Amino acid sequence: MLEVTGLSARAGSFVLDDASLTVLPSSCHVILGPTGSGKTLLLESVIGLRKPEGGKIILDGQDITDLQIERRGLSYVPQDLALFPHMTVRENILYPVRIRGSKHDAENGIVRELVDSLGIGHLLDRSVRNLSGGERQRTALARAVASGCNYLILDEPLSALHESLKKELWYLLKDLQRRYDLALLMVTHDLEEAFFLGDTVTVILEGRVRQQGEKADVYEHPASVDVAKFLGIRNLFNVRTERTADGFLWGYCDDLRATFRLLRPELKLARNETSSFVVGIRPEDVAILDPETSEPCGTNIIEGTVRNTYENGSFLTLIASSNTSSTFVEAVLPRTMAKKLGVSRGSSVLLRLPEESFFLIDSNSPQTSSTARLP
Repeated sequence: MLEVTGLSARAGSFVLDDASLTVLPSSCHVILGPTGSGKTLLLESVIGLRKPEGGKIILDGQDITDLQIERRGLSYVPQDLALFPHMTVRENILYPVRIRGSKHDAENGIVRELVDSLGIGHLLDRSVRNLSGGERQRTALARAVASGCNYLILDEPLSALHESLKKELWYLLKDLQRRYDLALLMVTHDLEEAFFLGDTVTVILEGRVRQQGEKADVYEHPASVDVAKFLGIRNLFNVRTERTADGFLWGYCDDLRATFRLLRPELKLARNETSSFVVGIRPEDVAILDPETSEPCGTNIIEGTVRNTYENGSFLTLIASSNTSSTFVEAVLPRTMAKKLGVSRGSSVLLRLPEESFFLIDSNSPQTSSTARLP
């Protein structure tokens, strides 16, 4: 197990403050955040490229905070891959094996298996200068696994690749992880990549850990408005508790000027007696109702007008304004459904916001600021 506790580090005027995380054996932990949030600084501190100002790094019970890079038992793939340009593919892959001094492994065993599984056997005698982006990525991964370390530290190694090749390498990474029982600590700013590869996720914003946990928990329950915004959720509305009735919590949404049924009152928010909060819902969870068969006065239904639509493959994203306020709601639905309902710019729509799809953020939580307008 890799444990990072209370890590603080500095790069110029930027400070990474009190970062903690745990990478379990055979798991993938993804550090997620925008450019300049401190992700790479954290990895460089873990791997030993930067000396932290505080905190500890523990690997399988051993304090490695002050150990030299080569003694830490970690294998590192930086964003630029750091392949040796004067070496062939074979020489790059075998470099950490020969440094370790195992000549037998250098010529067969795990190295041969790696080369076959990554499909780079025909490249072994080629200079790395003559490789494509995907071939370079595979070579760097082969070298990292061939090192014999069970913990791989990956700093956005796939960011320069086009979408289809990137996704192909996602599957390869998962296969390598399972086959060689690897634990991965990986940095990315790509949300889809993080939630595909990761088992657990840490969100870092402006040098501080804002949320971490199982990926499903982070996705379904953002801890603050800042985290929700980073995760691409723009349906965020101010709500005040009105009452509990019929086994549910009811709140008035100032932004949409409507009362919503939210949760059963025995759940966390009601127990904490929070009277004002931010409620969020993902656009794919907003339901578009057929106006001919639905009543506009039903539970959690608002009337709106479509202001803009955006096509994304087989899906349509629509931005609708509430008829009772200037607030916008974002929704995503299949294009076939949009066509069936006659959804287009300027059309009237009924939007249902299901209470089971809401997540609620305490207005008093750190880094929470309310918003309900879409740019």
